[in-house]
Amino acid sequence: MKIKITDYPTFNKEWDREKTEEKSKKILKKIGKLQNKMLAQNKFSVLVVLQGTDASGKDGVTKGLVKFCNPIGVKVYSFKKPTENEYAHDFLWRVHQVVPRKGEMQVFIRSHYEDILVPSV
Repeated sequence: MKIKITDYPTFNKEWDREKTEEKSKKILKKIGKLQNKMLAQNKFSVLVVLQGTDASGKDGVTKGLVKFCNPIGVKVYSFKKPTENEYAHDFLWRVHQVVPRKGEMQVFIRSHYEDILVPSV
């Protein structure tokens, strides 16, 4: 079976920005309500990992999400280049330091995957 890249458009001409923003806002409000319940119950946690190239919108998505959540139960961590201390441990050591506690939502901007991929490429 042959696959033609031209059969898969990268731009939808019928895309409606207002409708998309409205749908996104409804979804984010629902996530905010669920996050508030999760915080109150203190039984579960959520980890959101946003992986993308520079300027792909990770920060914008994070701001939009946090806007509708209870700030007490949401934390954001942005992975930067590992420090010498972090390199001295296994690649998951620094991740374990910032995973969410029960009742919390943690947003990782980028992830530990880059610790594996970037040095090896």
